Amino acid sequence: MTTPVPLSQGVASRLNDLLIAPGSTRMERWLSYLTAFVGAGVAAAIGAAAGYPSPIIVVLAVLGFDLFGGAVVNATAAVSRRFHTGVTAARRQVIFVAAHVHLPVLALILPAYPWSTAITLYAGTLTAAVVVATAGPTSKRPLAFAAAAGLLVVAVTLLPTPPALAWLAPLLILKLLLGHLLPGPRAT
Repeated sequence: MTTPVPLSQGVASRLNDLLIAPGSTRMERWLSYLTAFVGAGVAAAIGAAAGYPSPIIVVLAVLGFDLFGGAVVNATAAVSRRFHTGVTAARRQVIFVAAHVHLPVLALILPAYPWSTAITLYAGTLTAAVVVATAGPTSKRPLAFAAAAGLLVVAVTLLPTPPALAWLAPLLILKLLLGHLLPGPRAT
């Protein structure tokens, strides 16, 4: 006879599986959530200091939670097992990147964030993801770093961005191109 799992433990386990990955370690979970909550606070504080209205501050807090926490989550062995194994790994990786429509959504709800910046960085990141995900194993890492370096320079020097939102694109690029597309440490 098995011992029933308390409902709260089952919910927490499912939440961890969704936000981090199945089989994540205590340290992976702790560091991921700590970074996510600190990121949410930092993003909200930046938005408040810039004078954005409360709904935009909430959106920035959610983005901070996702981008700061996601940068750490994507570097874990648990996520590497989830996204970097099997014959459909490249497809799953590109779909994950494509689903990150953060910048276009931000341009939609906040007129201060230019559409030209949002679309250029979204298209550049998605194109880089396709190239990196379909590259051979020895080419993935240098391609990801080359694409990230180029997109980071474009994001911080060439594209117009409000100063209070300048952190978004670089963190998204790091999370997706260097964190998500490159296999993390192997599970021990």
